[in-house]
Amino acid sequence: MQQEEGRSAKESTTAEPIEESHGAEATEYDFHGAKAGGQRSKLSLNVSHEISERLRSLAYSHRLSESSIVEVALTMFFARGDDALLGAILKELGASLRRK
Repeated sequence: MQQEEGRSAKESTTAEPIEESHGAEATEYDFHGAKAGGQRSKLSLNVSHEISERLRSLAYSHRLSESSIVEVALTMFFARGDDALLGAILKELGASLRRK
């Protein structure tokens, strides 16, 4: 776990390729329908200390990348509905702009 703790917050939120294979279909497409091996975008974000620690612990205990956990969580969230519905859910849960 020392190696995981040594990673910076910026590194913990970068997109990483999916390394697991779940049969013939999974080798061609990953879990969100994009072609496996396709382009990835780097994303940097700030989260609370509690979320960060839980993410690191989950990733470490299940031998997963933090990026893959975040990507799956976002994929599941986006599957809940269109942008109007998701925007309403986010506002209800207290999401807002974070500007300095």
